[in-house]
Amino acid sequence: MIEILADGVVKTFGSTRALDRVDLAVPAGELWGVVGADGAGKTTLLRCIAGLLRVDTGKVLPGQAGQARLGFAQQGFHLYPDLTVEENVAFFGAVYGLHPSAAAANAEELLAFAGLTDRRSSLAGQLSGGMKQKLTLVCSLLHQPPVLLLDEPTTGVDPLSRLEFWDLVEHLHVAGSTVLLASAYFDEVERCDRIVYLDHGRVVASGTPRDLRGEHPTLEDAFLEMIS
Repeated sequence: MIEILADGVVKTFGSTRALDRVDLAVPAGELWGVVGADGAGKTTLLRCIAGLLRVDTGKVLPGQAGQARLGFAQQGFHLYPDLTVEENVAFFGAVYGLHPSAAAANAEELLAFAGLTDRRSSLAGQLSGGMKQKLTLVCSLLHQPPVLLLDEPTTGVDPLSRLEFWDLVEHLHVAGSTVLLASAYFDEVERCDRIVYLDHGRVVASGTPRDLRGEHPTLEDAFLEMIS
């Protein structure tokens, strides 16, 4: 079963074509990575799939119709810095329409999962970059969505926090979540079941990490040159 889909997706902003006939289809339970330089269209693609942007042409899933089944951790920190960890979690539980007891039970498990139990009384704005990203993930998972979109979740995070965050993502993947992750780090998406490489809104390569290594041996070098 396909859980995440972009079928011939075109999205323009004025005269700029941000996405140019993008196709991808992520089966249930798989972890896919979208890689590309800044401006390649990664964020636009994830926002279209999440139903936050309307596509010009093409089809997306889950989109608006499936948002209840979707968790979306957007790029950057979008939680409330003047609220504590616990208050942010309670707020987003209410946004998702969870009963307070269910939200509290889910939060307890997720905070422990993310290593944030001891920071529940800390202001979110005073957390380290890595902890902020973990809290964003916790809030995205409160309603236990089977589909998760992650938009460059480790950008600006120290190397140790990157590894810890990836441990959480891989744990979710093993537990059966369907994950689509956008990243500017080629070494990160090599952990994925499949990689989609975007350049100026177009898919220029797609396949398993081994496939891409074999068919496009200079792909990583070209990518590193492009972002340097």
